[in-house]
Amino acid sequence: MDGGIELVTRDDFFLLLRGWRDSESHLWVKFLSSALQLSAPCVLYDARDGRVAFWFHTESKSFADFNVAGCVFGFRDVAAEEARLPVGFEAESAIEAVRDDFALLIMLLKCDDLLEEK
Repeated sequence: MDGGIELVTRDDFFLLLRGWRDSESHLWVKFLSSALQLSAPCVLYDARDGRVAFWFHTESKSFADFNVAGCVFGFRDVAAEEARLPVGFEAESAIEAVRDDFALLIMLLKCDDLLEEK
């Protein structure tokens, strides 16, 4: 994923994510590796011990769990064309975990009310 990254510590990365979890913020996650591309709305399930887990659909318990050990962490701007969010969705801010073999971009959405309608 492209764009300049403003580095943050591992502890700050996890602190921010736990804040989003505690406030039940609506997020959009994008994962990119040589083997897999994923882009989906979600809420954060947990962020600790070098792992980040997301609920995609809480009733069906659909989730993904990512090991972010060894990553570089940071905030960054996400251009609308890169975010490729559905019409009406907009990223308020974004934080990223990057390693040689993947990039995990987590966007905080401005449009919580739209997610609840879908």
